[in-house]
Amino acid sequence: MSAAQSNGPVYANEYPRFADLMSGFGYDWEAVKVHTEDHYILSTFHVLGKTGVERDSNASQGSVLIMHGDREDGTSMMSHFEEGLPFHLLLADAGYDVWIGNNRGTMYSWEHETLSSMDADYWDFTWAEMGMYDDVANIKAIK
Repeated sequence: MSAAQSNGPVYANEYPRFADLMSGFGYDWEAVKVHTEDHYILSTFHVLGKTGVERDSNASQGSVLIMHGDREDGTSMMSHFEEGLPFHLLLADAGYDVWIGNNRGTMYSWEHETLSSMDADYWDFTWAEMGMYDDVANIKAIK
């Protein structure tokens, strides 16, 4: 796992949709590269809190990993809220340590240790493998 703390603009080129979304809501975040046991590299977003508000890292209510559904990624899932804040940010406001995962194959998780997303072998995975490897790698990363 590797991370660089940011308020979002540093990541604007790599994650423009998520950066715009979080900037619009006024929250700081960081991107964390999570490596799975089967060599995929996932981009997981860590919500740091409201921009300009000091955070007490010892006051967490616990960690929460939120995974998107089929045909989505972490950004699209949060974009569908029509009123108020997405529940991800409500949890952050309530003191939870919020992490937003992006499964392999989404635009934020096209990396692999040895394959390119242009390789047919890159795409040789199932939903079961996402649960066995992606979710487990994210959970281990946020512990």
